[in-house]
Amino acid sequence: MAKTKFDWTLEADVVVVGGGGAGLVAAINAHDHGATALILEKMPTLGGITILAGGGIKAATDVGKAIQYLTVSQGGRVGDKLIATFAEGLVALPDYVRELARINGAEISIRNESHAGVYPFPGADGFYSISISAIPGFSGYDWAYTGKNLNGQRFFKILLDNVERREIPVHTQAPVSSLITDGRGEIIGVWAELSGERRAVKARKAVILASGGFEFNEKLKREYFEAMPVYAMGNPGNTGDGILMAQKVGAALWHMWHYHGSYGFKFDDYDTAFRIAPGGARNPDRPISWIIVDKQGKRFMNELHPAVQDTAARPLGYYDPDIPGFPRIPAYLIFDEEGRKLGRIASPVTVHPEHRYVWSEDNLAEVERGWIRRFATVEDLAAAQGWDPDVVSATLARWNEIAASGSDPDFRRPAGTIVPIATPPYYVVPVWPLLTNTQGGPEHDEQQRVVDPYGIPIPRLYAAGELGSFFGHLYLLGGNLSEVVISGRVAGAAAAALEPWR
Repeated sequence: MAKTKFDWTLEADVVVVGGGGAGLVAAINAHDHGATALILEKMPTLGGITILAGGGIKAATDVGKAIQYLTVSQGGRVGDKLIATFAEGLVALPDYVRELARINGAEISIRNESHAGVYPFPGADGFYSISISAIPGFSGYDWAYTGKNLNGQRFFKILLDNVERREIPVHTQAPVSSLITDGRGEIIGVWAELSGERRAVKARKAVILASGGFEFNEKLKREYFEAMPVYAMGNPGNTGDGILMAQKVGAALWHMWHYHGSYGFKFDDYDTAFRIAPGGARNPDRPISWIIVDKQGKRFMNELHPAVQDTAARPLGYYDPDIPGFPRIPAYLIFDEEGRKLGRIASPVTVHPEHRYVWSEDNLAEVERGWIRRFATVEDLAAAQGWDPDVVSATLARWNEIAASGSDPDFRRPAGTIVPIATPPYYVVPVWPLLTNTQGGPEHDEQQRVVDPYGIPIPRLYAAGELGSFFGHLYLLGGNLSEVVISGRVAGAAAAALEPWR
């Protein structure tokens, strides 16, 4: 190896970039396999988007069934070896989480009825979910807002307690700007901002990039998403830093088009977007108060996809070359007075204190703010929107026919979710494609090694978590939390097994 001299400010065997769930699991496993580790986090607080998760952690009862399902759901975009590794990780996951949970006495719940892989593919019945239902004395982190749902916060609490028990150094407000290579292209460290100064941090064995996605990088979203705009919520620190660093040292990218998202709300007087209220797997028996229409006032989609926060943004991305433009961006959510009383239409979540917002249970506060517009008649609504009143009236008449019949032959919305829209006043609010998290980033193999465009691993560089996620076609509900564990375990152990470069 060529001689390389740096004034190293910090050093460890394994340097982990990113203090979300995947980064913490990677550091824990590097430590437990005999390596020293340190974590560099860009934001003032830890947690990434892991801390915002609201659902369970997907696991599997059978490797064969998991492989069967994942092979179909990933649409040929992920190799067999990686699928097999992920499936094995899903089966091993519950025991590992229980082992970590001993740190603070966390209670783990199993939801066998949540075996659905969500989409109707072979092997779906081999899945189930676990969640962290309680931790003695823990009531949530004050820097994250997830409403009453603390599933993600409790899961992160387990990971953070394990990091602290192992005395793994963590540096917050320490953004990493680039990777350091030697004369042969091996990764030997990173450049990071420490106490406001650019410093070299030495990685004797490897660097693990676990810095999340690019939800808040507008340039990357314009480059890789067809739909525009796509608004983000969650962690404003996810600006694609790891993607850019990996690209600079020759990494291939994959899955850049794929994001986990729904339709949601974005208002000019508020910085962040708000996700719609249904989350997780759809409840086919829970009434949903609204329908979604395009810029002409015509309904065009099933408002309640199987995994509500996964694919429901896709119908809004339709492009019409005759306009030209996106006739469904924004689309519009319409409901009536009875629907307003059914419950809040949004569930804001964030890790940024200035983005915290508590949506009213009856939606009246948002009506008063002007976010939701109220009209005495359908004709008034149509006039205000610039729509043909006959078109809007026909749309609502058709919907009320569907409600009366209890079946939606137009877009297959589940019967138990259907309610009429017939009681004035009427309400309308614009909805946009909304991004919960991206799945794209540097491509990696089954050992989480980042690879170049020819599939050759870049020496001493690994990726974990949402950064270049396993999911390349359809998301597995609860799967990003599973990936936090699986990819972090693999990357940490593999990095620790390397011989130091010096």
